[in-house]
Amino acid sequence: MTKIVMASYVTETNGRLQYAKDTLCSLLDTVDFYTHELFICDNGSCSEMLKFYQVFQSLFYKIYLESNLKIQYNSYNLGTAEAVNFGIKERKPNQFVIKIDSDVEIGRNGWVEDMEECFSRYPNLGILGLKRTEVTQKADHENPAYRTKLVSAPHVRGQKWITLELCEDIIGTCTMFSPELLDKIGYLFQPANYGWDDVLACIRSEKAGFVNAFLPHIPIIHLDDGEGDYVKKKLKEAEKTIAEFGEIAEDYKSGVRDIYYNPYE
Repeated sequence: MTKIVMASYVTETNGRLQYAKDTLCSLLDTVDFYTHELFICDNGSCSEMLKFYQVFQSLFYKIYLESNLKIQYNSYNLGTAEAVNFGIKERKPNQFVIKIDSDVEIGRNGWVEDMEECFSRYPNLGILGLKRTEVTQKADHENPAYRTKLVSAPHVRGQKWITLELCEDIIGTCTMFSPELLDKIGYLFQPANYGWDDVLACIRSEKAGFVNAFLPHIPIIHLDDGEGDYVKKKLKEAEKTIAEFGEIAEDYKSGVRDIYYNPYE
C-alpha cells in the first residue's frame, strides 16, 4: 500500500483551481484506492476548491473505503514541504509515500504499482520520480552535470524489463520515497514555503546510501506551463533563499548537518 500525498493551495487569483481539479480526477481514474491511500493537505484554499473537495469525496466514497481518503484543512499556507510532512507523519510502517504536485495528469493506470515494483527490484533505490518531458536531465546530455545513466532493473524470466534513469536531482512533480529512506531522513525540509525541498531530499538520500532515479516510460503531463504570475512568484521566493539553500546542501554533504529531520520532535 502506498500513501499519495498532495499539497494544495488554490486562491481566487492564482489560477490553480482547474489544475487541482484535473489532478484529483486523474488520480481517481488511474489509481486503485482499494489498495492505496490519498492524503490531501489544503493550505487555506478558496471556497470554490473547498466545494470541489465535497464533490470529490462523494465520488471517492462511492467506489472506495472512506478510510483511504483524508483531507486536512489548514487555515493558511504552510508551504509545500510542511504540508506534505503531515501526510508523511501518518504513513504506516513500511509504507511508500508519493509526493505529487497539484498540477499533474498521469497517462496510464497502474503507475503506482509500477513504481513500487522498481523498489522491489532495485533495493538501493531511495527516491523515484516520474519524468516530465521538459526536464533538462537526460542520458545523452552534452553537459555532465545534467547527464543521467540508464540502467535495467534486475529481473528474472517472465518479468518485464524496467529501465531506470539514475540521476542526482529528481524533480518532485511526482516522486515516491522508500520507507527505508524515510526512516533514515524523516521529513522534507525547505528554507521557505517554496523551493529546494526536492533537491535537499535527493542530497539526503544519497548521503544515507541510496540512489535516486527517474522512471521515464510512464507518461506524465505537467499542466502548468510556468508562465503564470503564481509560478513566477514561487520562483522569486526560491531565489531569495538560494544562498541559504547552498549552505544547507553543503552542510548535508559534509556531514555538518544531520540528514534526519523531524519537525514534530
